[in-house]
Amino acid sequence: MNSPSHSMLSPTLLTALFWMAVAICGVAQLFIMRAVFRTLPAAPTNSAVPAPRRWAEIVQVLLPIIGLVALFYGAWRAMPFV
Repeated sequence: MNSPSHSMLSPTLLTALFWMAVAICGVAQLFIMRAVFRTLPAAPTNSAVPAPRRWAEIVQVLLPIIGLVALFYGAWRAMPFV
């Protein structure tokens, strides 16, 4: 009898899917970082909209990276063949 924790997919396919997901998320995160670190044109001094703080933008990029690393590490450890 199959238990719910057993997958019908082979361990090799599961590993490939896992690393593809890691690569896709990594590429997406690189594009996010690129957008944040790209120099923006200077805002006019009389603008009613305040300019975002640079450190806040950096924190908003780093927190998801830390979360993704923790999530993928936990997922890797939870895979049945590891």
